Amino acid sequence: MKISTIIFDVDGVLIDSNKVIVEYYIKTAKVLGLRVPSTQEVFKLLGKSLPDIVKILWPKNNSDVIVSTYRKFFETEVPKIPATVNAVETVKKLREMGYKLGVVSSKFRFFIDKHLIEAGFDLRLFDAIVSCEDTEKHKPNPDPILYACKILNVKPEEILYVGDAQFDYESAKKAKVNYVAVLSGGLSEIEQKKLGVKNIISSVVKLPKFLGVEK
Repeated sequence: MKISTIIFDVDGVLIDSNKVIVEYYIKTAKVLGLRVPSTQEVFKLLGKSLPDIVKILWPKNNSDVIVSTYRKFFETEVPKIPATVNAVETVKKLREMGYKLGVVSSKFRFFIDKHLIEAGFDLRLFDAIVSCEDTEKHKPNPDPILYACKILNVKPEEILYVGDAQFDYESAKKAKVNYVAVLSGGLSEIEQKKLGVKNIISSVVKLPKFLGVEK
């Protein structure tokens, strides 16, 4: 496995945000008088874009209103979301080692930038940042990752995509890039293995060792 480029998902990988995300889907439902989904129901959808999740959870309701309400909560109420443990330092280290770095997330670009900056990341470390606004189709479709390949000018086989959710894995598999799952998100090791994920590490801190560049 010759890797030149590492692309990260954001939620549950670089920032410890999954519990907050689930909390605010549930709060949005309660405020709007919608069916309140279970925590596990929302967790299983993480990795998809906000509009896609809303359409799945509440298919007969006005998705624009729900998306707008959820976004307003995240813009006005959610406190700074911390980075996953030592993720900031690890990203810097990988860049210093010569890897190209990128982000492919189903989040809106506004929130990608806001949350990464608030968590302590220097956005200049990333050579490409792909949001849900950049492609018509979203994870689990491969288009977001393939779009990042185009921006970065690298072949899929040179890329390692780092994710935590089922849809991260499915997108990476369809894009034919290398994949590693971290356990800092919503799925356990057992759940990852049931999906067919072969490469599993505890967090992004273990990436240098996984890549064989650090003992």
